[in-house]
Amino acid sequence: MKFVNFAAILRCYLVALCYAATVFFIVNTQNLSINMAISDQLILLLSGLGGLHGLLLAAFLFFRPPGAWSNRFLAGVIFMLSIRVLKSVLFHFNPAIGKQILQLGLSACFLIGPLLYCYSLHFMEIFRRSSLHRLHLIIPLFIVILIGGLYPYHLNPQLWNGLFYRIINYSWLAYTLLSVYVLWPKIVSLKLTNWRQHPDLVIVLGIVSGSGLIWCAYHFGAYTSYISGALTFSFLICVGALTVFLQLQQQKNKVIGRYANKKISAVAAEPLISELEQFMSAEQVYLDANLVMPRLAKMLGWPTPKLSQLLNDNLHLSFNDFVNGYRIEHAKTLLLGEAAMKMDDLAESSGFNSLSTFYAAFKKHTQLTPAKYKAALLSEALDNSETINP
Repeated sequence: MKFVNFAAILRCYLVALCYAATVFFIVNTQNLSINMAISDQLILLLSGLGGLHGLLLAAFLFFRPPGAWSNRFLAGVIFMLSIRVLKSVLFHFNPAIGKQILQLGLSACFLIGPLLYCYSLHFMEIFRRSSLHRLHLIIPLFIVILIGGLYPYHLNPQLWNGLFYRIINYSWLAYTLLSVYVLWPKIVSLKLTNWRQHPDLVIVLGIVSGSGLIWCAYHFGAYTSYISGALTFSFLICVGALTVFLQLQQQKNKVIGRYANKKISAVAAEPLISELEQFMSAEQVYLDANLVMPRLAKMLGWPTPKLSQLLNDNLHLSFNDFVNGYRIEHAKTLLLGEAAMKMDDLAESSGFNSLSTFYAAFKKHTQLTPAKYKAALLSEALDNSETINP
């Protein structure tokens, strides 16, 4: 029996949306540029490329291994901003565009703030997949679907241009300020002399600041130009992409140069293994289905190559096998303690994101399926009981 991989479905859906948006934008602007002045064609090119590049960057971040939720939240922020920008470009050069496109752009604005806030929470490692934090995503998405269905733009333009626009605009601003509030402890600890030691924080602050700058560009567009928001986004997306690329390349070169051909001796590995095992047992981070090696290394305060070498060279385990070992031991405890627990719930409670992965890992570590393992233990316990009490 094959189980549905929802992550794969979401990835395919995002690619389809990016492709559809790109094709739609090109088709709707191809005829417009024929009779445009050179200056207008240049503005169209600069503002439109920013939106299209944003879609591609969002897809890259969403698919980028190891697929951490921080990347997916960031991809969502950039994706919604790109939709908002492309809507602005189309409307600026074609005011008679369909109202559905205007509704789509404003709906995207409503989701920028919640995604940005969840991204900041995840960066500060205080985001939990609890109902409280999920509501920041679920409620806005529900509102977008419900209001969009009950009061579509083409039938209620006054609502969308008045009350709805103000709610959407100030919700975006409120969530941006909330993101700054969440990041504030890190911000105050960041000094000009050591900002180079915290490139991740600098990038996050740049994203939050960029969101605020784009909000200002659109909010004060009446005093400047409506297309200024799209041009601002284009500039930020280019600078941001270049900064991230250079930073990743610099870190990669530094890590490779530092850890190339460097082994951890057995004597040095012993306290590290003990520290790692104690941390895993105490914090139970293996219960997070999205746990990846860079994140675990960051929690330990180790460089990622150091953790990788310790696992591969000293413990002779891959990262997945190491983490799954703890998950299987946790599953064994739940399997014996919860008689009526469903396998789906058991897999999720043990840190697995799919039932098929859980079955494969369980059989690899025990050579038995969960059901056969439980039956064998119960049979052994029954035999021991009969031996003690004949």
